[in-house]
This record gives sequence, structure tokens and C-alpha cells, in this order.
Amino acid sequence: MIHVLHLCSDYSRQKLYKELFLSLAQMGIRQTIYVPVRTAAEVGKYDIPNVPDTVVIYAHILEPKHRILYKSKINTIYEDVLSKVEIKGIDIIHAHFLFSDGGVALKLKQQFSIPYITAVRNTDVNMFFKYMIHLRGHGQNILSNARQCIFVTPSYRKQVADKYIAGQLKERILNATVIPNGLTPDWFENQESRPVPHNPLRILYVGDFTFNKNILLLLSVIKALSGERPVTLTLAGGGGDGHESVLKALKQEDFSFVKFVGKVEGATAMRALYGEHDIFVMISKLETFGLVYLEALSQGLPVIHTAGQGIDGYFEKSSFAIPVQPNNMNESIEAIKKIADNFETASREAVQAVAPFSWTQIAKTYLNLYLEKPSI
Repeated sequence: MIHVLHLCSDYSRQKLYKELFLSLAQMGIRQTIYVPVRTAAEVGKYDIPNVPDTVVIYAHILEPKHRILYKSKINTIYEDVLSKVEIKGIDIIHAHFLFSDGGVALKLKQQFSIPYITAVRNTDVNMFFKYMIHLRGHGQNILSNARQCIFVTPSYRKQVADKYIAGQLKERILNATVIPNGLTPDWFENQESRPVPHNPLRILYVGDFTFNKNILLLLSVIKALSGERPVTLTLAGGGGDGHESVLKALKQEDFSFVKFVGKVEGATAMRALYGEHDIFVMISKLETFGLVYLEALSQGLPVIHTAGQGIDGYFEKSSFAIPVQPNNMNESIEAIKKIADNFETASREAVQAVAPFSWTQIAKTYLNLYLEKPSI
């Protein structure tokens, strides 16, 4: 039985990792999941009790200084891992973030010759590589020494290869594996596409109200579109640094076509919400993977998303997922019209497109990576 050490610094903030680890456990993999945290409240969150050969180790060892002292953080985590994990029993390390986890994986490989794979995620691309210029060489070193490099989206792979990598490593990155985040099984139950959209056309946004999510622009897009055809917009979610600005805009201008429903909890309620709408629109300035896009697609809603961010690159030239620039109103308006005019095909293909995004399929892909022989 292969024994995987997961280094997962974001585990206590994202439930998606638990879904992956549960799917891997069903395949008979032994897993030790090491989770460094900053607060006592994070200890025990998303724990996985009573699952054979799977243990989560929470380590409340991170301090405020570690946000800026990268090498100190990596050394602190490294020493703690050695004190809590039987390293000699580990077959492969899975670093779930390039810098925060991969830095530790690199040290473990150098000391104990344990191979590792590393993922590259949002903070790696949009914070570490972009702003921490002094660490770029270190990031390249982590990538060079990894058995496999994994990108969550094709757009991240392209950004890293184009902006931060050169030489032979660039070729390797351009051919690196892309593995998405996944959907839980309930999103694949009773899936149906729609033959026609509602009248008025119903647009949906789900998420927080941070300025990054660009909701004020979305309001302007739908307002402009309302001058051409009947349309409504539902805003679900809220919170974040732009929340008050959104509520203020709704009060000050004529947005009678907008309904704010607050946060919607639970997959059942979310599926019902998606079922009441036609097109999902989220045109963030920066976007991580964006599971809400997949949720919408699974329920037959075509989506409009940000070019070069999030799911961009997964559905090239599709009828159901159209990328737009986050500062271009006209692109968003035309994308909505294009989907509405080809709705039956877009809705049907949206449902079909999400099949590969089940955690079971994703776990199988990871298992193959754990088991394969080094390519270099």
C-alpha cells in the first residue's frame, strides 16, 4: 500500500481537500495529512475520523511573522513534520501549494530522497511569483525537483510558463498535468438541461461581494442589457470589502431588475437556486478555480467567466462557457446574448461537460501520478 504524505497548508479553510482525501482513501491509499495552522480554531476543522489508514495532523505552529518570513515558516514546518511524522514510511509527498508546501517537500527530498509532486495554485501565481521577486528562483527550484508539477487550471500553467520560467523547465511546465478541483456526488444527481430560457432571461451571480468580484460592473452590464431585452439579475452571497458599495448602488440607482437573496446554504438549496435561473455570470478581476462555475454547469446553466482566470482553458471555444475581459462591458453583454440565442445547445453541453470533474475521477488521476515512475 502506497503511503502519501500530504502537505496541505490550506486544509482547514477549504472543504475541497477533504473530498479529495476521502476519494483517495476509498482507493486503498494510506494517507498522512499534515496541516500547519495559525489559530487554535482551525485545529480539527474538516477532520477525517474513523477512516482506515488516513490521519490528519494539525500543527498550531504558525505565527504572524511567518506571513513575511518565508524561510522561517518553511524551517518551522519542516522541523515540526520531522517530529510528528515517521518519514521513513513515506513513499511520496503531495505538496498542495508550490511555495508554502513545496518548500517543505523540497527540503524533505533533499534530506531523505523522498519524491514529491507539487500543485500550483492561486496564491502561488498571483502573490508569490508576481510580487515576491526574491523567491522566484526558489519557486523554479521547487518545480525543477518535483516528480510532477500540477496546475489547477490551464490558465495558471500558461501564466507561469510565459512569465516566470525559461529554458528546459519552461517546456516541462507547458506540458505539466492540469487537474481541476471537483464536485461532490450530489451535483451529479438528477441533472437536466433546459430547452428554452425563462422570459425575462434570468441571470445569476453567486459569491462574496469583494471588489475583486466586479459586481458593480456586472450591475452595469445587466442594466445596459435590460434596454435591449427583458432580463433579471439575482445576487446570492454577500460579505467582503465591496458589500456596502453594492447595497448602496442598488439603493441609489434604478435596479428594479435585481434581487439580492443573501447567502444560500447547502447543496440542495443551491441546486434549487441554479434551477430557477438561466445563465451564471461571474467576471472577477482575479479568480481561483471557481467551483461555482462547475456547480452552475452541472445544473444546465451556461457560464460567463473571466478570460485568463479560473476555469479558462478547460472549455475552449464552447457554447456554454464564454471568457470575457473583466473590464469590458460590451464583451459581457454580447456573451450573454450569444448564449441566450443558442440556449438549448449550450445548456445540454454544459451538463455533459462536467462529468470529468467528479472527485472519483480526479482521485484516480492523482493515484496514477503517485504510482508512475519519474519522468526525469
